Amino acid sequence: MEFIIPPLLWWLALPVAQMALYAWSQTRRAPDAIPFSSVALLRQAMAGRPSTAMRRHLPPLLAVLALATMAVALARPALRTPLPKEAATIMLVIDVSGSMNQSDMFPSRLAAAKRASRRFVETLPSGFQVGVVQFSDSASLVLPITDDHSEVHAAIEGLQLGGGTHIGDGMQVALAALPSELLSLAARPPQQPGAPPPPPPAVILLLTDGQNGGGVPPLEVAAQSRVVNVPVFTIGMGGGGMFSRGGSGVDEDALREIAAQTGGQYYFAPGGGELARVYSDLGLALGWEFVRREIGGYVAAGALAVASLALCLAFLWVHRDF
Repeated sequence: MEFIIPPLLWWLALPVAQMALYAWSQTRRAPDAIPFSSVALLRQAMAGRPSTAMRRHLPPLLAVLALATMAVALARPALRTPLPKEAATIMLVIDVSGSMNQSDMFPSRLAAAKRASRRFVETLPSGFQVGVVQFSDSASLVLPITDDHSEVHAAIEGLQLGGGTHIGDGMQVALAALPSELLSLAARPPQQPGAPPPPPPAVILLLTDGQNGGGVPPLEVAAQSRVVNVPVFTIGMGGGGMFSRGGSGVDEDALREIAAQTGGQYYFAPGGGELARVYSDLGLALGWEFVRREIGGYVAAGALAVASLALCLAFLWVHRDF
């Protein structure tokens, strides 16, 4: 739950102050109290008479609760309801080079990548189409785009380790696997001047743990992706950021540039937990939109109901007791 006007929650201080005042008032002795000379005599006099403590305290407590609920209603509480986006196409491009066999993620980087990719597919709405591409020193289409997510899970599970890291080849195979009619629609200019561009026909989700080692230059394929409005979200995993400029590890600068040129975004996941969170967040962002629905009216109605109950109980109980 979130609040549209959070500063109004300061009104909660009023019922808190009233509760403190009521508690303080109960500690004060009534000026007309009659002292009893014997506690035993008092107990004998009260024997058989039900305690009125609950009757005495419940109406004020309900009144304070009603006031606190009304303060919450003033802040306009709202719930974020997830709604599936219009069905889209997502290409998973996964690095299966030899370095993905390293065990800095349990039991290996490739196993962690498989887990995170499967979780990503589970997060997507059922109508989304997903394809799978693997790359090492060459790239291949493991699974053409399909809305059968069970087939996608099987394709991810069947990924096998290879050799080098040809990132551009993986991106190129993913682009070639997209239907030409989708790309032709995305390449059309807006119908009116100043109109927003059409939504992306597909998204490429690229995962790698290394640097490009040959094949088609990745930035060349990124330029092709930009022309057909296909953003590339890049994820670097393992290795740490200290190797981003040479040596072994993730070339973060190149991955950032690919994402920036195509309208995507770059993420870095040094461990399996971070990788799972990145994929889960991307699944929610790409597959769902969250609509804010105000519930202040319901909260206010609840406050009114509680206040009415407090008044009824005060009239019935306090009137009888006195």
